[in-house]
This record gives sequence, C-alpha cells and structure tokens, in this order.
Amino acid sequence: MSPVVVEPGKRSARMKPAPVFPAKNPQIRPTSTHRFPPGNELKPHALTVTEQLDVLMLGQSSASPWDVRIVRDGPYELPCVFGIESGPEQVDPELLPVRTMGAVFAPSGDEKSFRPKRLPRSYKPVRKDGGLSAEQVPGPIDLLRPGLEPSVLGSDTADLILPKELRSAQIEAINALLGHDVFLLADDPGTGKTVAACVALMNQFQQHQIRRALIMCHETGLRSIARILACWTPGLSVTTVTGNPELRKLDWATPAHVYIVTEETLRIDLEQGVLEGDALHFDLILLDDVQVTGLRFRDFPGVLDQLSSDIRWAVAGALPESPEDWTGLFRFLAPEEIGGTAGISLMDVKQRFEKYFLRRTKEQMRSELPPRNREVLWLDLTDLQAKRYEEVLAEERHRLAQLGEAVQPSHIETALNRLQIANNFAPGVLDGAKVRALVDLIEQISASGAKAVVFSQFREEGVARLHPVLEPYGVLKLDSAEPEDQHQRILSAFREQGHWHVLLLETGVAVAEDALVEATYIIHFDHHWNPAERMKAELRLHPLIFRAVPVNIYEFWTAGTVDEELYRVLGEKNLLPGEVPEGTRPTDLEGRITLDEWMDAILQVPGREGPERVAIPDAKGTGILPGTAVLRSKLSELSADTLMAAVETLMKALGYQDVEPIGEPGEQGGYVLAWQDAQGGVDRVLVNYMASNKNVGIASARSLMEEMHARGDCTGAYLITTSDFTTACRNFADETEGQLALVSGSELYRHLHILGQF
Repeated sequence: MSPVVVEPGKRSARMKPAPVFPAKNPQIRPTSTHRFPPGNELKPHALTVTEQLDVLMLGQSSASPWDVRIVRDGPYELPCVFGIESGPEQVDPELLPVRTMGAVFAPSGDEKSFRPKRLPRSYKPVRKDGGLSAEQVPGPIDLLRPGLEPSVLGSDTADLILPKELRSAQIEAINALLGHDVFLLADDPGTGKTVAACVALMNQFQQHQIRRALIMCHETGLRSIARILACWTPGLSVTTVTGNPELRKLDWATPAHVYIVTEETLRIDLEQGVLEGDALHFDLILLDDVQVTGLRFRDFPGVLDQLSSDIRWAVAGALPESPEDWTGLFRFLAPEEIGGTAGISLMDVKQRFEKYFLRRTKEQMRSELPPRNREVLWLDLTDLQAKRYEEVLAEERHRLAQLGEAVQPSHIETALNRLQIANNFAPGVLDGAKVRALVDLIEQISASGAKAVVFSQFREEGVARLHPVLEPYGVLKLDSAEPEDQHQRILSAFREQGHWHVLLLETGVAVAEDALVEATYIIHFDHHWNPAERMKAELRLHPLIFRAVPVNIYEFWTAGTVDEELYRVLGEKNLLPGEVPEGTRPTDLEGRITLDEWMDAILQVPGREGPERVAIPDAKGTGILPGTAVLRSKLSELSADTLMAAVETLMKALGYQDVEPIGEPGEQGGYVLAWQDAQGGVDRVLVNYMASNKNVGIASARSLMEEMHARGDCTGAYLITTSDFTTACRNFADETEGQLALVSGSELYRHLHILGQF
C-alpha cells in the first residue's frame, strides 16, 4: 500500500499493526493509530469526502487498515484530522465528532445530562404537504463512518472510542461472537454481556462485514439498549422503530446502521406489511435479553421466518431449561440444526448446540466484576397509567397551590407518595410499565438460579400487589404486617431453599442482624427521594464487609413524570447514590432540597410565579390579550355549541376550508374533522377540543393519536383546550415531530380575538 499524503511534499509510511487484546482464541483484528506529526511541522487539514472514501478503500484491502485520525503529542484547541486540502469541499466536522484529551482523541458525548435521552432516530421526520418525509438523512459518509473510526478493539485505539476498558470476560464473549455466525451468549444478568454484543456488532461494521443490523428487545429495554449503543458504539446511525404505522414505515425505509424494535412491533409490522421487500434482509440480527424459559419463546419464529440474515446472535440471562425451549430458540437462530430433535433429551439437545453458546455465572466472573453495580432504568408509563398519573398530579398541584405559604415537608411527601403509587400500577389492574420491567428482569434472574430482593415503600400498593405477579418465580414477602416472630422464618427459607428466588421487602422493615448475601440482585421498584434511604436499605442486606460479593442494583424511574425533574435536581446537587458517601445518614440530606425547589422545579405547582397580571383594556381585533383570569373567565362562559363554533372558526382560519362536526358537542368538548386540498391529495386532520379547568395531560394526547391512527384517513391531529397542557403532554407532542398540534386556551383566545370573535 502506498504511503498516505498528509501535506503536499510530505509523506508518512505505514506503521506495523498494533497487537490485539490478550484473550482466549483471539479473533479480533486491530486498527493502528499513528501519533503524528511531531512538533508543529504540519498544519491540520480536513480530508475531503473523496479522500475519506479513498482511505476507506485502502483500509478494506488490509487486515490493519490505516486509520483516518492521526493525533499529535499535544492537544489542539479543536479536533482535527490531517490530510490533503485539495479542494473547497470539506467534511462536515459533525460527521466525525471527537474531543481532545491530552495527546489523544476520545469519542464525543453529550454534556453531562440528568434526564433520560429520547429514543434515537437516524433522521428527522417532518410533515410536509400532508405527508411524512425524512430530513437530515444519513449520507454516504455517515454510513461509511464506522470504517473511518479508530477500531473499538485495537489495543492502541480502544481507549479512544470506548467509555472504559473492557473486562477479560467481555473480551472472551466478543471473540466467541465474532467467531460464529450463530451464537447464544447466556451469562448471568448484569455481567455486561449486552455491552459485549454491541461492541462485537460495532467491530463487524468497522471490518466491513455488515452494513445493516437489527436489534430486537422487550419494550422495557428500548431505552437501555439505546443508551448502550450511544456509549459503546459511537459513529453508528441508530433508529428506534416506534410510533404509528406511517412513521414506522418511514423508520424502516430510511438508512441506518442499526434498527431497534420490540418483539410486538416487529410482529405487527411483518403481519401488516409495514416491513417488506428488500428491507426484510439484515446482515446481522441480535436478540437482546431473550426469555429462554416458559412458553414465551417456543412459538417465537412464526412470522419472523420472513426475515433473512447472515449472522444471528442472541443474549440471554441463562440457558434454556427444556428441550422444547432449546428447539424454540434455535429454530430461529439455526433452523438447519433443528432436524431430528423431536423427543430428544435435555442432555442430548444441549450437547448438539454446545458449540453455539457460552454460559458463565456471576460467581465465575466475580474477581473482575465491581462489588456494586448500579443501573437506572427509565421506563415509559402505559396510556392507562399516564391518564391516572396526570389526574393525581393535577390534584396535588391544586392542593399545594391552595396551601400557599402553609406548605410543609409532610405535604410534599404526601404528594410524592400518591404520584409514586400512580406510577407503580395502572388503576384496577396488576399491570404497568414498572411491573413489566420487573417481570422481564426477574424472569432472567430466576432462570439463572440467582436470588433477588425487591424493595417497595408501600405495603398495600407495592409489596402486596406485586406478590401475585411474581408468584410463578418463587416469591416470599416481608412487610410491616408480618409478625416479628415470623421474620426469621421467612428469611431462613429464602436463604436456604433454592426454589425461592424473590424476596419482596417493604422498605424500612428491619431484617435480622445477619447479612442477606444470598441475594445478589437488589431492585428498587419504587424509592424514597432521599438516596441515603436506599443505600441504608441496601447495606442492611450487603454490609461493607461483603464487598467481595458482586451485587447488581436496579432503580426504576419513569420518564415524562416528576421523576425526571427530581432526578435532575439530585444530579445537579451531587445527590445521586453513586455520589453520596456510603454511611451517609438520611437525616444528613433531608434539607438539601428546599421547599421552593420542590414546589417550583420538581412539582411545578402553578401560581407561584408572582401576582397575576392585571387585565389590559382592549379593543376587538387589535390582538391585545387580557389577563389570565379574564381569559379563563371568558372561555368558561362559552356553551358547548359556541365552543364548537369557535373551533370551526379557528380551523378555517388555519386554512382548512371544510370543517365537519363528529357527533354532538358535550359539556366537556367534542370532535371535528377538518380538511383542505393539498399537493398530492387531501390534508385531513382530526380535532379534539376540550373544555377544562385543569391542564390537559399526556393521556388525552395519546388517546387522540390512537383515534387518529384508527381512522386511517388523517395526516395529523389538533388538541385544543380552554386551559393549558402539562409538560409531559407537550413533550409527547414534540416527539410526534409535528403530527400532533396543541392549542392552549391562551392561543385559542388570541386567534379568536384577532378574528374579532371576542
């Protein structure tokens, strides 16, 4: 290979490839990184698009391709690459984001954020001319970018890309995956196997073995897998396939390296033809957190047989426990190996597939695992939960606003408890986002033979309701209703009898003086805001003297609720559990969040911004708005028919020539259908108008979107209210990328006022 020109008149010869990580049967091919140029002899330039492609082609012809980035022994103010500046067209620096760290470049990342990240898309969906289209679509350089990045597995370059060093067990897992087109990685939960699978996937892109991959996971795992990809596979374009059928069809059709989808969504899209044609082929399919026991996976392939792929990997927390579970899983992974397995014994079927799996326990890896590993799981409420949550939030905000200066910490605690209970379960059922995530996690833990303690602050609305949910996995409960003389019996049974995998424990209930080290997983189903309370409960089970026992701790938090604001405030004050010294007493932190912060920043109680504005005398048609009190008073005086007529006037002012009521208007509002001629067809929208004294929540927005999709003839929706919208509702509307428009009471009044209606 000829040397690379780094500046006219100067050339640099190739260096020898760097050695790979020491690992068993290494399969990893490294990429070398050159520290060049010395001193200040050369000036930084950006490679042109053509030159980057040339470099990539050079790299494809070698086991150790030249890396585009060459770094000097000293930091630059701005990240740069060196190359020929032969033309005016240069690569957008955003395509290769890096940051300087001394003498090397490291992968870029967002500024420290204490909010859950939105699910990624490789493009920006926008609505134009009544239809949905993609903007900011990945171009050729974006799609070739992994091959232009330093190797995630090169001994001299891994630290430039990965957020931290891979453990030897993860290296072994990566090599096992890279050495097989069909493979099951079945290590214990919480040992970093999904990270290993994602790094192996990244390597396949960098070595130009794959161009398009699919990751299938549970609904509760979407945010987790998206976070892992963002941290461990920078440079990959990722799309999470979610939303309505029109948006999902655009997701599948728009280029990306990796598509993330849930089992249910994938089934629906295959059955309804949303995913079809050439899009049915993926170079690699990764099944994350596969449930290998029970009936869930035995009929898994079904419509998924329509998919084709060259490489099929699966990640699970244990091995299948029956011949039927083995054949159910491998009917998808390796269908050619299934012949002749009818009636085969468990031992025989395990031997048949032995070359296709790697299984290690947490005990086998304990020497390299951290003594305590904490993970925050962000979850999205179900529609039924969200509706109830918004009702409770509105009630508590109103109650706190009425209390005014009389608010005490006990009032805040009452509000938080009610909101936590609304987040725990959907009303009237043993279901909810947290329940589903807990079942997925416990199923993995129990299949691995491990034990877990699940904490809840609430006896009736926590421990008692979770007991029947977790009964299939072997569960005991210990709460404040249990007589103290029974505590030791329950704890002894949990320790000594292998069929008990879960202990439901009410937070604050004292356990025996002996440590409960048999439980190597701790799950906070809900939790007190004070991190010292959680840590105190954890240390009762695993005192400091047992640091050699690896413990995985999971905290459930809900996105789109006050959990987001609370987590942000805790993070900004360095009060997250990982930042609070062990042994900190809960009383030491009680005053760290002030009443004003609870009311304004976290619960966002209305009416605390200051005195209400005085109404300004106005004349019709001038566009001058009255004060809030007058505005609400005028809107509340509208009859059902008058409000519907006002909405029709507004929609016509927005350009919709035809407006048709759907049914009779009620006291709480109603629906209209509005449409206008647009390029390429008719732009039809469904409008829901609501007369309300409370802020409209996310549940109403979700319900409207479902009705719009069910009709099948609408391109968008309007939600109009005489009051306002909650923050969660506005965030939901933002995520629809313009498909849902919100019109608050003030905006409605403004439009009608300008039109001379008031």
